[in-house]
Amino acid sequence: MKFTKILFAVAIVATTLPTFAQNYDVDAFRFSGATNSATARFNALGGAQTSLGGDLTSLYGNPAGLGMFTKSEFSFTPSFNTNNNETSFLDTKTTQNTNHVNLNNMGIVFHSPIAKTGDLTSGVLSFNFGIGYQKTNFFKNDINFRGGVTNSNGISDYLSERANGEGVKADFIASNVTFAGFFASLIDTLTTNGRIYKPLTASDADQNLRLNTKGNQSNVDFSMGLNIGNKLYLGATLGLASINYRSNNILNEQGLTIVKDNSGVNQVYDYNANFVSNYDTQGSGVNFKIGAILKPVYEFRIGLSLETPTWYSITDNYSENLSLRDIKNKPVNEKDSYPFDYRLSTPLKLNGGISYFISNKGFLTANVNFVDYSGIRFRSNNSTTDATTNAALSSRYKEALNYSFGAEFKLIDNFMIRGGYSSFGNPYQNIDFKSENYSGGLGYRFGSYYIDGAVIFNQNNIQNQYFSYSLNNRTEPAANRITQTTNVSLTFGARF
Repeated sequence: MKFTKILFAVAIVATTLPTFAQNYDVDAFRFSGATNSATARFNALGGAQTSLGGDLTSLYGNPAGLGMFTKSEFSFTPSFNTNNNETSFLDTKTTQNTNHVNLNNMGIVFHSPIAKTGDLTSGVLSFNFGIGYQKTNFFKNDINFRGGVTNSNGISDYLSERANGEGVKADFIASNVTFAGFFASLIDTLTTNGRIYKPLTASDADQNLRLNTKGNQSNVDFSMGLNIGNKLYLGATLGLASINYRSNNILNEQGLTIVKDNSGVNQVYDYNANFVSNYDTQGSGVNFKIGAILKPVYEFRIGLSLETPTWYSITDNYSENLSLRDIKNKPVNEKDSYPFDYRLSTPLKLNGGISYFISNKGFLTANVNFVDYSGIRFRSNNSTTDATTNAALSSRYKEALNYSFGAEFKLIDNFMIRGGYSSFGNPYQNIDFKSENYSGGLGYRFGSYYIDGAVIFNQNNIQNQYFSYSLNNRTEPAANRITQTTNVSLTFGARF
């Protein structure tokens, strides 16, 4: 389709398009929001696990809790998730549900007692180690919404801005997608010099947008814990992290395009354009955790843990595709791809907790977690992108304190009931934010086996915004979505 391309134009687009094709500060924050997984028992407790120990959750959270194991243990935790999406797009509101099943975590701990007689209140009594796999973030969602485009903010406005950004004659436009818009008569030159472009479409059109996201973040954790005199427990974890994120954004726009014929008379044609944006992000990284739990008396436990940043190396493949038929009813289909490599450092996290045990009837536990999201750091081989992204991270995000509380009580022998609550601090500098989890569950022990169940309901006012393209005056049609989630998890475990 394209008649010529000059190397100068290709070089310009290659260095500039990835910058506006994606807001990397949004991705950096998304991938920094990963949280440690937990068994169903600790999910029911609101995730307040830092000072408890003795559960496979210690593999993924405070590794000092591994020091409390007196037997080897294996468990796995599948879950069922429901996303309830409420979306507002161009004054049209829709409600949709998305369901999916996941494996939250799976792990094993090996108990290694150290032979010792006499005094068991001092010295190292056991060395326990384990390996676990955990999902730390889920991206699965699927939503559709539609509405009418007005105020000259349709796909042709986006393509004309892109063409004006290149500032070359049509034959030399480097972007395949932009040239496809010109070839299909969505845009045209404004002046005789052929370097300034205008949209040809009418101001009113219909848009239908489907957004499908999938993938996850996960960790493989190698953890160890020491029991020192049944009073002090120490632990450390090496985590190998990965990112697998895919997003498919399909925009369909239908309307009228107005083209002058050879005699200068306006002719009106229908158009039906599909503009598809794909994000494929893959990454790997490493992180570390250290922790301690102090048990000064039987009734009290105090826990602290520190999680280093995860240092990621990420490859992002962003692509755009425009397909439609031109005014002569011939198919037009063009694609641009923009691979980009970068390094990401997520925030350091500090956790503290305290627990109070009520004889052998149950316990109360509380947790606090500190995260400074303004400390996210982005690095690549493009200094301009680095400066823009890190400035946005520093100006948009801040530190946050998260709280969680839980309780467990034994109803009868081997049968427990649990409840919990979590409140998440506001990580945004200029956005109202509220997010809370309400949780509950049951547990049953029979011989060397156990089964735990938990339900978590998330209530929030977080508005996620989506748009298929951005305009210089920020009038692009955007969808605002609030998602409430319900998670049901089951843990099956065995001691040996």
